[in-house]
Amino acid sequence: MANLISQPDGVPLKTKLHTFYRSPLFNAIILGLVSFTQPGIWSALAGLGAGGLATPFFVNAANVITFAIMIVLSPIFAIAGNRWSLKWVLVVGTIGYAPYSASLYTNSVYGTQWFMLFGAATCGISAAALWVSEAAIGVGYPEENKKGVYIAIWFGLNKIGTIIASSIELSLNLGNDQQGSISSETYLILIGLQCLGLPLALLISPINKLIRSDGTKPVIPERTTFAEGFRRFWRILKRPEIAALIPIFLTSQWAQTYEGNYLTTYFTVRSRALASFIITFLGLFVNIIFGWFLDYDRLSRATRARAGWIILVVAYTVTYVYNLVLEAEYGKANPSPVFDIETPGFARAVAVYCVFFIPYNAFAVWGYWILGCFDHKIENLTFSTAILRSGESLASTISYALGASKSVSLLKNLLVASVLFWAAIPTTTWSVWQVKEPKKIDEDSEYVNDDPQVVNVGVKGSGI
Repeated sequence: MANLISQPDGVPLKTKLHTFYRSPLFNAIILGLVSFTQPGIWSALAGLGAGGLATPFFVNAANVITFAIMIVLSPIFAIAGNRWSLKWVLVVGTIGYAPYSASLYTNSVYGTQWFMLFGAATCGISAAALWVSEAAIGVGYPEENKKGVYIAIWFGLNKIGTIIASSIELSLNLGNDQQGSISSETYLILIGLQCLGLPLALLISPINKLIRSDGTKPVIPERTTFAEGFRRFWRILKRPEIAALIPIFLTSQWAQTYEGNYLTTYFTVRSRALASFIITFLGLFVNIIFGWFLDYDRLSRATRARAGWIILVVAYTVTYVYNLVLEAEYGKANPSPVFDIETPGFARAVAVYCVFFIPYNAFAVWGYWILGCFDHKIENLTFSTAILRSGESLASTISYALGASKSVSLLKNLLVASVLFWAAIPTTTWSVWQVKEPKKIDEDSEYVNDDPQVVNVGVKGSGI
């Protein structure tokens, strides 16, 4: 609330409240709450494995539809956000998640499958809109020296919401020490929470009304035709430092399919709920710590970018090796082990699942932050984050298709995920080493990466 309390005492309270309402901090808080009610709830269900259902195969097939739609629509919503308003694209992003959660409920209670396919489609449309708009707002609205912290607030509130959802899941399923689906009442409560997303999204400020604490103004994207928007999107995609990040964007979500199948295969309902609860707390802690580190201005921006990437490489490598060792052991066991909270070996089995989400959540913050190092203009950030989301969605489409096949073993799924990550290290390392210190250039474009490859296509225009 620094924007509110730092103003002189003579300023009317109404003015202080208005300034805070239009501040990047307030928008980061609202964005986090929107994220909590939409992908946060989705993540809470995904954290149970199979969306809380008994088996992962049909859910994974439905997720293929979701992410396939996102591949196509993410760039389109990016262009729409620049042409009209990121706020209204965000509003669209709050409409389609609840039908998907409702479809999980009807499948669990009545065995209905067609509705899950419909819900997966609505979720894909809304997720494409929400992921692109929230990313551009989360990275583009804050002041340069507060990006890491505000991104952490956005992700942190997402995690706090998921903690609430996971607590509900755990409390309603604590007595179920068998494998199978979660309690149907769990879905009803989470659907109710998702319905809060739409009114919250309406509180987001349009870019032209944003009031930053340092007095700088974001450059408002020009309203262009869709054809021009696609040309500008392609121009951003061709930039070497952005294109070099695509492989890591592809791999960042890949292993989540394996982790969901792992949880469903080896754990009882209540142990799945407990694991989901643990990883949410872990994710919140990692988001805050990594966001703070990325804004630690006693280190140069290049040093923070490189150190963050090295930490991620080491953490992911340890995680994948640990997962491979245990999966090889569990996959050979006959009968296949089933872990409950009170079962010997539960701590070891759940630890490998939880450890994966340390680098996973750190990358979520780092990935957006690194894009912010290459661009500060909302228009460019909208396109670059759309590239990130399209890459993630493409990988998720393929990985969920593999996860939906009973012929693909968990070990094969995990091997593909780990090899793809290690293959992405060289290009990502090159891109990270292109990060330079922010450089003042003019009053409208306050900072830019000191790199001749940067393409500044945003110009002042009107905003909604």
